[in-house]
Amino acid sequence: MSRLAEAKVALIGGTGALGFGLAVRLAKAYAVTIGSRTLPRAAEAAVKATDLARMRVEARTSAEAAAWCDIAILAVPDLPSPDFLGSLAPSLKGKLVISPIVPMVMKDGFFAISLPGESAAERVANALPGARVAGAFHTVPAAKLVKLDQELAYDVLVTADSERVFAEVARVVSSVGKLRPLYAGPLVATRLVEAITPALINVSRLNKIGSPSIKLV
Repeated sequence: MSRLAEAKVALIGGTGALGFGLAVRLAKAYAVTIGSRTLPRAAEAAVKATDLARMRVEARTSAEAAAWCDIAILAVPDLPSPDFLGSLAPSLKGKLVISPIVPMVMKDGFFAISLPGESAAERVANALPGARVAGAFHTVPAAKLVKLDQELAYDVLVTADSERVFAEVARVVSSVGKLRPLYAGPLVATRLVEAITPALINVSRLNKIGSPSIKLV
């Protein structure tokens, strides 16, 4: 399969379940590197991803990955510290940065968003001036990304402050299985989109539904 103009995608935090799964899927269409705070962790994940995808996945530190890539996906489980984001900001200036981050907390037996006010994506955008920040992949089940025999015919809500940036993200989303990107509005709308993830997890736990996602009909 030919890759999309050899565009380079960095999965920063790619040793986690979501980042690893996206690395495996995206390696079919892009040059991919897994970024981690420590190179040995990134290298271990990259070897496994290469074996699964049957396409080469490289390994770098997070800083090296940010400098190398054209597109960065912040596949981390919680909002990174301002210092960490600030350290990446010069390398990510002018680049597309996708945030699937959903900071959550469990309270009284239910998951809920843990950040008041601004969404994680908005905070990422504030910390990365000059980057084209968008939100996507919030509801894609990580466990199913590594099952390459599954087509993943889900919808992915994308938030971006322009339709041009949405189109860039849509190209990435569309390269994963049969995911359908849908424009959900400007970055401020990520406050609503991020809240869908804990709602899905709660429904999953209460009804014993494994790895749920969304499809709009």
